[in-house]
Amino acid sequence: MPSILEYDSYKYAALAVMLLAALFAYFKGCRAVSASSAPLAWTNVPLTAFAVVSLGPSAFAILIYLGYKFGVLQPPTSGYRFSTFIRDLPLDFAVINWAFVALYVTCRLWPHAGSARLAMWLSVTAMSVPNILLFSLAWTMLANVFDAGQGIGIIEAVLVFPIAAMIWPGVLDAGFGSGLIISTLTAPLPVIGVIGWLAGQAIGWAASNALQKGPVSR
Repeated sequence: MPSILEYDSYKYAALAVMLLAALFAYFKGCRAVSASSAPLAWTNVPLTAFAVVSLGPSAFAILIYLGYKFGVLQPPTSGYRFSTFIRDLPLDFAVINWAFVALYVTCRLWPHAGSARLAMWLSVTAMSVPNILLFSLAWTMLANVFDAGQGIGIIEAVLVFPIAAMIWPGVLDAGFGSGLIISTLTAPLPVIGVIGWLAGQAIGWAASNALQKGPVSR
C-alpha cells in the first residue's frame, strides 16, 4: 500500500492540493466564460463523478445498514455493525481518484483543446468503471468480522498499484519523493483516464477531418 494511503496527514495534504487546484481552475474558467461567453457547465462532470466515487460507497453502505436495521434486507449470519470504515474511507477513495480532479482542471483551463468535451466523457467513463469495485466494498464496511479491512485493503491496492512497477519493479524501492510521483502518475486510474482522453481526441480529430473533406464525388 502506498505511503500516501497509510498516513492521514498525507491524505489530507493531497486533498488540500486537489481543492486548491480545483478552485484555481474554477476561477480561471469563470474569466474565460466572461471573455468568450462560451458555457463551461460540461466541465463540472469530472467533479461530479469524483464526488460520486468518493462518497458513493459509504452512502451505499449507509443504505444497506438502514435496510438491515429496518428488516428490509436480510443481514449476514455473522451480524453487522456501523464501522469507522464508513466515515474514513471517503478520504482514501478521494485520494485514489485524484485523476478526476486533474481532468476537471484540464477541461476548465483548456476547454477548446481539440475535442475536449468528447474526450472528457470518454475519460470519465473509463475511470468510473473500475470504481465499481469501491461500491462493492459497501457490504464489507458493515461486516462484523475482525479481518474485514483486508478485503478493503486489497481492492485499494489494486486501484493504486503503479503500472510502472509491473515493468520496472524497482520503482517501489525508489526514494519517497520520486517513487511517490512515479507511482501516482502510473496508477491504473490516471493511465486509463489518459487513454480515454486521447481516444476522444482521436475520434474528434477523425470526425472533423471527415467533415472537412465532405462527400467524395464520383
